[in-house]
Amino acid sequence: MKKLGAILSTCLFFSLPSVSLSATNEEVYELLQQLVKEVQELKQENQYLKKEIERLKAQQKTEIQEVKKEVRETKEKLAKNEGNGAISGFFSKGAYGAGKSKVDLYGYVKGDLVWQDSASVGTTYLLWALPKEKGRHDSTSTITFRHSRFGLALTKLYKDFTIKGRFEMDFYTQSNDVENRPWNPQHAPLRARLVYFEVLKDSWEFRVGHDWMTIAQLYPHLSNFPAGSYMGNLAYRLTQIRVTKNFKFSDGDFLKVQLALDKPFNFAKLNSGLVVFDNEPDTDFGYPGLEARIAYHTKFFDRPALFALFGHYSGQEYKEDYKTLSGDEKTTSFSIGMELSLPLPFLKKYNPTLSGEFWYGQGLGGYYTGAVDQTARIKYWDESESKYVYATTLTGFDKNNDKVVSITPVHAIGGWVELGLKLTPKLQSWLGWGIDNPLNSDLEGVSGARLQQQMYYAHFLYRFVPELGAGLEYLRVITDYRESDGDDGIVNRFMLSFYYFF
Repeated sequence: MKKLGAILSTCLFFSLPSVSLSATNEEVYELLQQLVKEVQELKQENQYLKKEIERLKAQQKTEIQEVKKEVRETKEKLAKNEGNGAISGFFSKGAYGAGKSKVDLYGYVKGDLVWQDSASVGTTYLLWALPKEKGRHDSTSTITFRHSRFGLALTKLYKDFTIKGRFEMDFYTQSNDVENRPWNPQHAPLRARLVYFEVLKDSWEFRVGHDWMTIAQLYPHLSNFPAGSYMGNLAYRLTQIRVTKNFKFSDGDFLKVQLALDKPFNFAKLNSGLVVFDNEPDTDFGYPGLEARIAYHTKFFDRPALFALFGHYSGQEYKEDYKTLSGDEKTTSFSIGMELSLPLPFLKKYNPTLSGEFWYGQGLGGYYTGAVDQTARIKYWDESESKYVYATTLTGFDKNNDKVVSITPVHAIGGWVELGLKLTPKLQSWLGWGIDNPLNSDLEGVSGARLQQQMYYAHFLYRFVPELGAGLEYLRVITDYRESDGDDGIVNRFMLSFYYFF
């Protein structure tokens, strides 16, 4: 400021009238020299200030980039933690000496309006059609909430590993003894769907509890609750101990190898009061079941794709004489199969995806959901009729008098295929077909044997908002029977569903 004042003073001096002041040449020269010097100093200061401004701008740009990077990394970390259940939700109390775990509540409330033109096994959901003579043109309808469900996802993060747990429940439990009184559809108790915990460390996963089977992990998109069971879709849920190893090759490109011990269940109840827990054929076999699956996850046309191979082995042991619990008759169960999910290169704006499954095996009734729920052909001596009887269940077996003679596993082949389309941002659709085909010769002599079952379906789901949706499904089921057993049964089923996802 002093230099600026001096310059202004000098300019003022020269601007005064010449009559007012007089100055020697030396004085004028000295003033000019001082002015030149001060101007040069100002230029130097300006250059210094420019450099400082440029330096601050560069520093600010670097700091902004660093802040953006930190924000991006924080967002990624938060997103990862949220995916692990570490952000939303609430915390558990931490009982039995444990620390607090993150808990997230999830699920959906669903209401279904169902109408079908023929009778079937199952009304709130369909398992198979009854023979033509028993069920054709006997239409049924119902409204149900039973497909609703809720769950708790638990997460505990440690530095080197993560612990997760899950409880998931629905309302498909039968709440009484159907032999004594009817099932009350308005008072359904809870049923455990998933109950397990797992430990995740690097590329390893260790899971223990009740979960979807390790085999055949793809499922067709059906509103009908069993999701294609006994219609070509193999596998359900079992209690397991499972080890998983992931081999990552690149982003979105990895191999998943899984091996599990399971607790099979094939509905092998006796009608004469024999408690399943005491003499359950799957338990009496003496060994747990074994499941394995190898799945390759990759990308085709910039969308996820999957190819997998799977298989299992387990067994059952029946008593020849259930009165004395003596004698053993064993049978085995196995499956081999493949599944795939492939994005298609045409009609890209609809995101078409082709999914499916193909399998072959034996002893696939019950929770393996194959062979139209016919695990084995059981030959036993019926004392009251004084003859041999062939059956796939023991509902007509008298444990006090009848004797099991032999067990022959039923072989079957099946699978399903589905085309998924995203017709609009809010409307999705799935069109599919499936088949479950037991070997007829294995069912020789069995009264009412289900020789084959097929399904055809079209399912549409519209989401008004992410939480609120409505669905419409058409399902056609054809169950083959011998003509002597009433001929083939056909059911056309329409289902209107409403959802609140949370």
